[in-house]
Amino acid sequence: MTADTPQVKTTRAKATTAGRPAASTPADAEPTRADRIEITQGGLYTAEAGSISVRQGGMSNAYADSIDLSQGGIGRAKATDIAVSQGGIGLAQADKVSVDRGIVGAAFGRETRLVQSMSNTVMGTETTVDQSLVGSIVGGHVTVRQPSAIAVIIAGRVEGTLRPLVDWRGAAAFGAAFALVLGVLRRGRR
Repeated sequence: MTADTPQVKTTRAKATTAGRPAASTPADAEPTRADRIEITQGGLYTAEAGSISVRQGGMSNAYADSIDLSQGGIGRAKATDIAVSQGGIGLAQADKVSVDRGIVGAAFGRETRLVQSMSNTVMGTETTVDQSLVGSIVGGHVTVRQPSAIAVIIAGRVEGTLRPLVDWRGAAAFGAAFALVLGVLRRGRR
């Protein structure tokens, strides 16, 4: 750590919305910058650092080489490595995204891993899903371990036990029925 970039540590910061100032900064304010940022039971609006560690706290935006989130939340996280344990992220973008007993709205990474977690969308070159619930996965190589529920999966290669909710024949039948109903509705409006 250099003398120009201090370490930022927020501990037990109280955030309220009942007319008192919150722990976060306004959206137009400069982000908090440091080599390492540690947050315990507090929060920031935007942070940029070499590494960010959040325990029982949160922030709106996090940009770092490494982000470690435990029992907290981040709106948008962009990093080289993101690890979530019992927390949640709205949008996670990283080379490596790992979620353990957490929730992520969308995870985009070269390597993504979900263990006993939930996600709406997962995209990754190498994706591993273990006892998780996922809306859709797009990836090169997807490994499914233990019973997991995945609504839509588009992948070059899939390994493991997977029961698709809709296969290609079901999707084709649904598309044909949808087109037929849409055609009848359009004809009725003329």
